[in-house]
Amino acid sequence: MHIEIAPRSRQIERPSFVWIAVVLEVLTGILAIPVGWSFIQDPTGQGLGVPQGWIESTVFGNYLVPGLYLLLMNGVAMLALAALSVRRHWIAPWLTGALGIGLIIWIAVEIVTLPETMILTWVFLAIGIALGFVALFWLRRTGQLGLW
Repeated sequence: MHIEIAPRSRQIERPSFVWIAVVLEVLTGILAIPVGWSFIQDPTGQGLGVPQGWIESTVFGNYLVPGLYLLLMNGVAMLALAALSVRRHWIAPWLTGALGIGLIIWIAVEIVTLPETMILTWVFLAIGIALGFVALFWLRRTGQLGLW
């Protein structure tokens, strides 16, 4: 196995399939920011129609911490990642994988802790998986990760 964290050039190849990740990152960011901000403004979740009872029995107690994560990681970080991907920055494929895995973990925690799921739960799980695969193949294509 070969891993090259930072290639010699600051810009890397951007295969056409990376545009799928850019669209998914922008979509995730645009949808996560207002929801995260709403949870920060009203940690009860009432502003979004989410029952307080869903979160009360978890380690969070209210929606403040999930709101911060949504705003910063699934929102701002995804939009910043989309910009890095467009600019072909060498760290973009690594961050695509990291934020994809983060999104998968976020959704897994949601599925385990909340009593109900929505269609968006499964959509964002699929987005996280897609980002993970894009990252894997992008890292392989640029020679930053040699698994096979």
